[in-house]
Amino acid sequence: MRLSLLVLCTAPLAATALSWAPARAQSIPSPYSYIERRQEAGPFTGYMSAASGRFGFGPSGGNVYGGRWGLELAGPVSLEGVASLVDGTRDVVNPGRVEGDRIVGEGDVLIGTVDARLKFSFTGQRAWHGVSPFIVAGGGIAMDLSDSAEADATLEPADVYEFGTSFFGTAGLGTRWFVTERFALRADGIFSLWRLDTPPGFSDPARGFESVPESEWARGLSLTLSLLYRW
Repeated sequence: MRLSLLVLCTAPLAATALSWAPARAQSIPSPYSYIERRQEAGPFTGYMSAASGRFGFGPSGGNVYGGRWGLELAGPVSLEGVASLVDGTRDVVNPGRVEGDRIVGEGDVLIGTVDARLKFSFTGQRAWHGVSPFIVAGGGIAMDLSDSAEADATLEPADVYEFGTSFFGTAGLGTRWFVTERFALRADGIFSLWRLDTPPGFSDPARGFESVPESEWARGLSLTLSLLYRW
């Protein structure tokens, strides 16, 4: 009688334990994790290659370094601000000389850029195995912060090129890797556009130049790596 009562009392407990065992064995952890923190900021560095224009007097790119800040908005969209410096060189070109012999020197350039961008994440507000690829596009301004090159003194005033201030457009893609909840690594490949104003001396018909526009758009490609702190 006591044995039957013991079996009757323990049977429900045994059945419950057996029902939990297969359920736990069949659970599969998700490869996706939610991105909880909404803001991030950090430095970046890399290299930029840029077209120097028809006559080759524009900046040709150089080392890039700067900082970025980002804010996660609704869904897969986020907003970010980027400030950078492009430290490179340009050729000093004399349009009064024959083609092939117009480069008379080299000058340093330090292009500062400030722009705002919209970023669209392919994985939304989640990361796949800690990785979140994205596309990005935006616009801002670019300006030359360097002094004139010494070789510019050998040119006529109408032949001297100045970068001045230009619209700066960007579009590209990249990915973030969330190392921890607080820190992430980010890689970007960015196509950019800025305007090169043509000095008047390069459109002088007496020098044989024809159909020379007052300005032209030059494209660039930069590859950068960022370290981000998130909060």
